[in-house]
Amino acid sequence: MSQILAFVCCMMKAFSFLLLSAVLAHAEMRVVTDFEGGNAEVVSLDPAAGRLRIMPALHEGRGWPCWWFLKLEGTTAGRQITLEVQGQARPFRPGTVLSPSWCQPDQAVLSHDGRTWQQTAKAERTPEKVAIYKVKAEGPSLWLAWGPPFVPSIAEEVLTQVQAKLGVEAERFELAKTRDGRPVNGIRIGKVDAPRQVWVNARQHAWEAGGAWVGRGFVEWIASDAAKDFRTRCCVHFIPIMDVDNVALGAGGKEALPQDHNRDWSAAPHYPEVAAAQKCILEIQAKHGLDVFMDLHNPAPGDRVPYFFGPFGFERMTGQRRDNYQRWIDLAATHINGPLPVAPKYRFATYVKTEEERGRMSSGWARAHGGEGTISVTLETAWNTPNSTAENYMTVGGQLARALEAYVKELRP
Repeated sequence: MSQILAFVCCMMKAFSFLLLSAVLAHAEMRVVTDFEGGNAEVVSLDPAAGRLRIMPALHEGRGWPCWWFLKLEGTTAGRQITLEVQGQARPFRPGTVLSPSWCQPDQAVLSHDGRTWQQTAKAERTPEKVAIYKVKAEGPSLWLAWGPPFVPSIAEEVLTQVQAKLGVEAERFELAKTRDGRPVNGIRIGKVDAPRQVWVNARQHAWEAGGAWVGRGFVEWIASDAAKDFRTRCCVHFIPIMDVDNVALGAGGKEALPQDHNRDWSAAPHYPEVAAAQKCILEIQAKHGLDVFMDLHNPAPGDRVPYFFGPFGFERMTGQRRDNYQRWIDLAATHINGPLPVAPKYRFATYVKTEEERGRMSSGWARAHGGEGTISVTLETAWNTPNSTAENYMTVGGQLARALEAYVKELRP
């Protein structure tokens, strides 16, 4: 009997130890956001249940609170985690609270190493406008985000790799230092005095990470062997991230104060990088003529198909300008054909009501300061679909580059 009691006591001690260890492990579960692009405001955390509720943290004056990106530490392999995401309750500017739909994608993304990303299962949605994502950890930590993050350090890796691959065919440059002192870097591919000149920038709205992945696919195709002939005829100026400050902080950027990047293309820009881009584009136009300006964005949650914003008054255009815009949308629709096929007709930013504001948008400014043959367009790549992954965004970028190659080849001398 004494042996049995001893055995029972031993088992109870072991069970108590395991239970205590589990409790301690759960107690150590914590949310980390102090890294590049990190953002989450913890509403509640129940380690024992593996349940976390967050909302995007509000950065005063820095635009929409829609982007979130966190690392959850203290998980274990096989443990199910329930992430609940609600909208930020406080106004991001006086009197304006952002709709939760902007921070609640149908599929969020997760990573077990902080570098490779996969989509979650489709979110469950509650009547209280909370999105619920259920995921499973594979180890002691787990990264979760609104979409596949593309932060300044990734942009630097891409630019470095392209420069190393192309050598003298490419030249890295610093466009400007931001208001917070961060470099806004770019790369010039092809001969500076090439007969054709193209300017492409991404991420004027910091939360729109998909646009940066499209940009990566674009520039990597431009640097590929398939584009060797193209590079002899065209110089591409590429900026992977314009709003570096807000991307680094994990802020949204859209409708930042005093204005966001894509409303700052005025005679006196607030942001040094916008002023520097204007200066470069004016120099290109004066020396060679600017053939194409492209701005890479992501659209609204309900936009499930990529599309181009085109010029107001397109239907009334005549001559070379009309022909160029039509040829571009035709070629883009031919080449950007899946898994995220682009709409074959332009859309127009009718929500912008005044000519003054249209003139302060990058595409409007570039259109006004280009020549008769210049086209200026904005690509909005859908983010709220099962196909909106980093890999598929990059595919869109490569297809965009091939459309550009075809367009430049057809331009009149």
